[in-house]
Amino acid sequence: MPNSLALQLYSLRHETAVNAEAALRSVPSLGFDSVETAGNYGWSADEWKNILAETKLQIIAAHIGLEMLEKEWDAQTKFQRAIGNRRLVVPSLPKNLQTPEGFSEAARRLDVLGDRAKSEGFALLYHNHAYEFMPLTDGRCGMDILLAETDPQFLGLEVDTYWVERGGRNSREFIQQNVARIGLLHAKEFCRDGRDVPAGQGDVDWKVIVPLLRSRSCPIIVEYEAANAVEAVAASARYLRKL
Repeated sequence: MPNSLALQLYSLRHETAVNAEAALRSVPSLGFDSVETAGNYGWSADEWKNILAETKLQIIAAHIGLEMLEKEWDAQTKFQRAIGNRRLVVPSLPKNLQTPEGFSEAARRLDVLGDRAKSEGFALLYHNHAYEFMPLTDGRCGMDILLAETDPQFLGLEVDTYWVERGGRNSREFIQQNVARIGLLHAKEFCRDGRDVPAGQGDVDWKVIVPLLRSRSCPIIVEYEAANAVEAVAASARYLRKL
């Protein structure tokens, strides 16, 4: 689904905590045709397949922790394959890997997983926060290490625009510089004055980013972490679809 517009379901975590099925059923009405998961609500693969068939939603990707993937690879990939997902996203690194040596270790472990993923028909991607852009004791940043020490064949990027900006970088420039490695975009708005707003109401250069990534058939995923998420993600969808 190269022109898919997806919702990261973590955006609706308060709604899913009350009634996960109702929240998922509401997603198409908010302007989305697919979702990215962050957990499975305790549902079986068959339960997921039934509700996906009824809503016509597709799974564009799944956030699964590094250690969980390492320890439960067979079970995790069996589940994802069953619900039609082929993109596995490592959402962050444990604190003990957020050092120069730790990022190098993480790079090795991500490459091992990425090699296995590719051989089994999956893509492995890494989702950034702000800490990967903070200077380390050796003058580099964690993202420098991850990009230099992983194989592009085995690891792609899910770039989160908000966290790139929070890390002190310009998200448009970072995306332009690394576009060949970007497999997914987390379209999350950033405001320099600290407000949480829908996409199109802040300082991210969407008018360059969205056409660039669309030209490369990169799926775009909306995420919003503040209050009034239902209204905010719907507004984000309306704005991004215009682009």
